Amino acid sequence: MQNDMLYGKTLVALGDSLIYGNKLGNAVTWPNLLGAKCGMTVHNFGQNGNPIAQPEEASSVPMCIRYAEMPDEADYVVVLGGANDKRLHVPLGENDSRDIHTFKGALNVLIEGLTAKYPKAKILFMTNYNRYPSKNRHGLSDIDYVTAMEEICAIWAIPCFNNYKNSGISFQNKNHVAWIDEGVALGIGENHHFSAEGYLWLLPKYEALLRSL
Repeated sequence: MQNDMLYGKTLVALGDSLIYGNKLGNAVTWPNLLGAKCGMTVHNFGQNGNPIAQPEEASSVPMCIRYAEMPDEADYVVVLGGANDKRLHVPLGENDSRDIHTFKGALNVLIEGLTAKYPKAKILFMTNYNRYPSKNRHGLSDIDYVTAMEEICAIWAIPCFNNYKNSGISFQNKNHVAWIDEGVALGIGENHHFSAEGYLWLLPKYEALLRSL
């Protein structure tokens, strides 16, 4: 175990309910499962309903600001977001923006801040999943925020994993929803969050990603 490259390392996870664990909490999420498996220290800064950018309807402090509250030392940093930016009608903005009221602007601010805070850490951004096909009032759907995150991460040379296309599971696939959906598992109806079984299934995929950074 002590010869494992992940053993003794610190992982900081920043994100929304898909990192926090929604109704199930941190214990079942893949970052916490990975920490228990590999002897890592995990700080899970997931927050239900949290966007990357600052929306007009400010419901919480966005990730582009609250990252400053995270511990000063980390070996691995994982950021997952975009779902609530779409839900809260955040405009995409421009690639060179620093306007935190836009998705791309907030991503630039967040990445610049994280690389200053953790200049030697291995940082991984992760897009939203294929959850809801509906569009917000800007005519934007999940995939638009996915593509925007990929564009900004590429500018900064930050690895970005496309969950929408490459996670292997989709909330638009009823055969997947039957076992990955938290709401179905709890008997309260689909809510497009992960069940404990869903997180366990994702664990080896994301463990491999961290090992490859």
